[in-house]
Amino acid sequence: MLLALSHDINAVFKKHHMEVSEIFQHRGLPVVSKWQIEDLRQMRGSVSFDLELTRTPIEYRGRRARFVFNGTIYEIDLDELPELDEESCDIYVYESGWRQLSIAGEHFYKLCVYRRGWAPTLMINGITMHSVLENPLDVTKRKVKYVRGRVFECCTGLGYTAIESLARGAKYVLTVEADPNVLLLASYNPYSRGLFGDRIDVELCDVMDFVKALRGASFDYIIHDPPRLSHSTQALYSEQLYTEYKRIVRRGGGLFHYTGSTGSKYRGISVWKGVAERLRYSGFVVERVERGFGVYARSK
Repeated sequence: MLLALSHDINAVFKKHHMEVSEIFQHRGLPVVSKWQIEDLRQMRGSVSFDLELTRTPIEYRGRRARFVFNGTIYEIDLDELPELDEESCDIYVYESGWRQLSIAGEHFYKLCVYRRGWAPTLMINGITMHSVLENPLDVTKRKVKYVRGRVFECCTGLGYTAIESLARGAKYVLTVEADPNVLLLASYNPYSRGLFGDRIDVELCDVMDFVKALRGASFDYIIHDPPRLSHSTQALYSEQLYTEYKRIVRRGGGLFHYTGSTGSKYRGISVWKGVAERLRYSGFVVERVERGFGVYARSK
């Protein structure tokens, strides 16, 4: 089960300090949502098993569907497809039967998709980590429009920002994620496939601990994409972390700090104003603030 696997991986990392790439590989298994399930029920001649990135020819024999996906032959029973209603955003993977892409433990994680052809969003404890009003990839493109050179990113999530950074021209991305459950779900997500490529290094650790060990002036651009501000995430919005960012970015290098529109105020305080103020105290020049989106800055 996903839950047991994620706990085992966490223990391995703590004990052996293994590289993420040694554990998390993209699985390339058939993945569907309600739209692809409906296509199968209607016995369409081709169906997408990677959430509309590609389409796969299907051969039907009675109530069974036979297809080849990523070099593996599958034969599934149409009567065993997951039952999803019109409002469902759930995603399922075929791995010796259909299983929802979710992890239940101390927190509840799952992948959701809100429109046919959109990339999935991550949901934690019922809170979405991406916009549900537009394709998460469209939001990601706005986050990386000034990216360049060597890039440091926090936090990895499903990897969309790191992947798009390379597409936009970055030479290399080092990205940090603190939660192994998130990376485990990413390993099943068709849209996260590029996260496990040669020019992206993923580290599973606390970002503050990790960034303190980095050499100074070693990155051209920083993308800081934290969860919304709350009591448990305050360290990701701290002057202490921003000061470390100032140390590792080269002179004239850039920084983008995503704030988003949801939760734009925390305990009555404007999140973007606090971010801009602490970045200035840390030695950055704040060049532009897009309310409801993020703060752009550069190193003096």
